[in-house]
Amino acid sequence: MRRPGTKTTLELAARALCRLRGLPEDTRYQGASMWQSHLDEAMEILRAALPPEDFQRLVLDQPWPGPVPKDRQEPHAPADS
Repeated sequence: MRRPGTKTTLELAARALCRLRGLPEDTRYQGASMWQSHLDEAMEILRAALPPEDFQRLVLDQPWPGPVPKDRQEPHAPADS
């Protein structure tokens, strides 16, 4: 279980995307912290990088660190090539 005040894996990834792009993580943007505008991208990166069971545990089983998105998808199997 996550300790109060600690950042989720998804929040850490979204904040890292901000830093990578030279954006201030905690500046307000569209009514939320800038890092929260990167949650969707961070989630897709983690979905691609982690095995499904780790993605479930580290992302989907954790509290969502921002406004709840309309479509919070479950891990999916890679498309057949």
